[in-house]
Amino acid sequence: MVLLAAYEDFTRRESVSLRDENFELLKKLQDKKAKVIEQMALLQDTPNKSDAEDFNQRLSELQKQEEANSSLLQQKMLSNRQELKKLSQNTISANKLRRAYAASSDRPSASGTLKGRA
Repeated sequence: MVLLAAYEDFTRRESVSLRDENFELLKKLQDKKAKVIEQMALLQDTPNKSDAEDFNQRLSELQKQEEANSSLLQQKMLSNRQELKKLSQNTISANKLRRAYAASSDRPSASGTLKGRA
């Protein structure tokens, strides 16, 4: 039950770090969770019936939280990809505008041929 409580705490903190976009902390928490999972897998003793019901209920809640965290992470990744695409498009547009409106002395001297470019 101690390991389960630690896993619950790490999952709760993981949710907060996702909302705050603190990805460095998120990585550390996931590493710690992996260690807890390893320790839980090594356990041999089985809990009594009442403890097992409580354990299973808590695991069910954890699974729901893990799914919510995964969904939130997917949303953040999609948002970041879209933002990167916008930034790339803005950079291209800015470069085109700079070439079109910059004074001729500010523009690089490039001939319209391929000679000397290789």
